[in-house]
Amino acid sequence: MSYQFSKAQEMVNTERYPMADLDSGAGKTLVETCRKEFVTNGLCILPGFIQPEALEALADEANQLLDDAYFCNSTHNAYLTESDPELAPDDVTQRQEATFVGSVAYDLLPDGGLLKRLYLWDSLKCFIGGILGKEPFFRFADPLGACSINVYVDGGEHGWHFDESKFTITLLLQQPDEGGLFEYVPQIRGLDNEKEIVQGVLEGNRQGVMQLPFTPGTLLIFAGDQTIHRVTRVSGTIPRLVPVLCFGETPGLVNSEEVRKLFWGRTATNG
Repeated sequence: MSYQFSKAQEMVNTERYPMADLDSGAGKTLVETCRKEFVTNGLCILPGFIQPEALEALADEANQLLDDAYFCNSTHNAYLTESDPELAPDDVTQRQEATFVGSVAYDLLPDGGLLKRLYLWDSLKCFIGGILGKEPFFRFADPLGACSINVYVDGGEHGWHFDESKFTITLLLQQPDEGGLFEYVPQIRGLDNEKEIVQGVLEGNRQGVMQLPFTPGTLLIFAGDQTIHRVTRVSGTIPRLVPVLCFGETPGLVNSEEVRKLFWGRTATNG
């Protein structure tokens, strides 16, 4: 890649998303529009967020890190909780979903690399915080999970689940040959018939299931604890590559040691 990105903002389509100056009229309007979409739908989709040249460079950087990915192959229920043996066998929390996904930890991203530079860009942090209505807003302090890359190779998938965190920020860099669709049923957490809806989804009922138009270069800000969702099984030789950018409402946030062990096979940096 001959094009050099000296600043993070050069990677972003700032003509479409004028976030370099969020105090400007255009910047304030952008945040307000995105905030309204997030509150109404439980997600905000920003297609074409990354410039085409930067997208190619980011995908190339991620592909060079594939050998460093740690793969998790496990099962879980939709709520990511332990099954309760006292509940009936047909209770929705007793049903197991399969997940097979790799992840490149934050401490393996190259210093000065494009993805790390984008994650550390203050304007991006402030922009996302504004959409979520969170101020102050902080990057994760987790040396493994602050900004990692999810890798879905042939056979990879992430079964139906609600996220533990209130919000998730992802960036699609590369689509696979086949599969890897992001499917969801929005805003069902807390409804009187929540468990009935979840049970139907797990049994294959397609009513209410939506597919996200998640094309490469799209930034997604998502209330994953309110919406059940999954990534369908991937097939082919081209992996699905999705960085996960983690932020929080308080400084110093890290994942639990259990989560680190599950997704990165270790609890601390290799250094």
